Amino acid sequence: MITPQQKHVIDCIISIFETGKVPSPSAYSVCTVLADGAGISYGKHQCTDKAGSLDLVVKKYIAKGGQHAYELAEFLPQLATNESSKVPPAGPHPHWLQSLMNLLRIAGADPKMREAQDEVFDEHYFAPAANMCKDMGLKHALSWAVIYDTCIHSGPGMVANMRKRFAASPPSRGGDEVLFIKQYLQAREDWLKSHPNPLVQKTVYRMDAFQILVDNNCWNLQAPLTVRGVKIA
Repeated sequence: MITPQQKHVIDCIISIFETGKVPSPSAYSVCTVLADGAGISYGKHQCTDKAGSLDLVVKKYIAKGGQHAYELAEFLPQLATNESSKVPPAGPHPHWLQSLMNLLRIAGADPKMREAQDEVFDEHYFAPAANMCKDMGLKHALSWAVIYDTCIHSGPGMVANMRKRFAASPPSRGGDEVLFIKQYLQAREDWLKSHPNPLVQKTVYRMDAFQILVDNNCWNLQAPLTVRGVKIA
């Protein structure tokens, strides 16, 4: 198991990948329309409409009785059909989309929205990643960060896909953890570089950042660390 401090560092790494900054209260309100067809991207973890994570956050917030729950409930039909992924990212944006995005920005200041965002990502992304790490016998915090990043970036199901692309065995099957993660990173780098979407290809920087941490033997993710020029205290 990793420590709460290591989990914090992992969260910071993912936030740097997604937003270029470590998490802050204002990050919960960030809202934009992505250029890759994912629709609205919102909050500290950049949950998206097309992936369904935005739907989960809004529903969680409504269930918590957030300050703006009633207003957001009106947009559940559009979220259910991923309508924001169907509009031109650069605009012009229809009135309903502008209203939804403005409302999400305002709701980001509500503590219940911050709880909703954190809980959804813990339940649907970090918990599955943690379970897979335990099943594979991974002990190092950096290993956990690599697996969690895959879950956040491509969905938990992508971890099994990556494992089919290289030969090293995980520690649970007698393999060496360092070798396993090195080969995992190479397999994921190759997959990203060959992706048909040029925008996905550009995210290979995530693997570059992890490789630097591997090269510097930062397996325990002990702060302070610098990732992509951003310091994690």
